[in-house]
Amino acid sequence: MATSQAFAVQPPPQIERFVNADTAAMFLGVSRRNLLQKVRAGKIPAHPLDPRAQKKEWRFKLSELDSYLGNTSAVRRRPS
Repeated sequence: MATSQAFAVQPPPQIERFVNADTAAMFLGVSRRNLLQKVRAGKIPAHPLDPRAQKKEWRFKLSELDSYLGNTSAVRRRPS
């Protein structure tokens, strides 16, 4: 006697894309320079393209930046 079991089909997880520093700065409402200063200080989550490079090129996940905004007293300004 076979027992039928129902399996819930879940959609595949969404892969989040990385954005560049200009887009991240606009999202946070800060200048690119200010963003990169905070990245170097370890205050804003970022991912270097080449961790061994002397001058790093950073990429950002909007979900991490959104969490950063929620965890700080930073006020998000709308881009003009």
